[in-house]
Amino acid sequence: MNAASTHVGSETGRPRWRRVLGRLPTIAWLTVMWVLLWGDASPGTVLAGAAVATLCYSVAKLPHLPVRLGFRPLRVLRLAGRFLFDLIASSLQVAFRVVWRPREVNGAIVAVPMRTDSELLLVMVTGGLSLITGSLVIELNRDEGVIYVHGLPVAEPEDAERVRRHARRIEELFVRAFGTADDIAAFEAAEEGSARA
Repeated sequence: MNAASTHVGSETGRPRWRRVLGRLPTIAWLTVMWVLLWGDASPGTVLAGAAVATLCYSVAKLPHLPVRLGFRPLRVLRLAGRFLFDLIASSLQVAFRVVWRPREVNGAIVAVPMRTDSELLLVMVTGGLSLITGSLVIELNRDEGVIYVHGLPVAEPEDAERVRRHARRIEELFVRAFGTADDIAAFEAAEEGSARA
């Protein structure tokens, strides 16, 4: 019986308590989403969210995917500050153009070469860019390492370059906030290579 319980408890080669701990962040995230969707942070809503998240996670039999991320609090604060600034500034800029100069509201799709090859970081970058008014990632080409951003307003080649610089700045902030040491080293090597070219 002991051998059978050991086998069941370590299907992935890890003890059961480590597997449970590895799944807690996902359950916590699902609980937070539940609370946000209900718009009520009462203890009952939190407990119901945790119960639903646990039930969904166990019924779905989702595999444990190792997530390799770094977390640098000062860099995260810098990212959050820049993101908040960009969100407000771009909303005001787009609103001004739409209301007072609607003929000047032209958009364009801009190809932006990325310097990171981490799939998780690329997803974070594309999600972050899409949340900012006036920029929407419409395609991520993993083979070429390029994202295609619909920028607004873009009337001149300089505006397209501004969209490209902005996307690359957001990429750098995400990599430096959440990248592993290997991610940052690869990013800096790619940065040096693009600077020489």
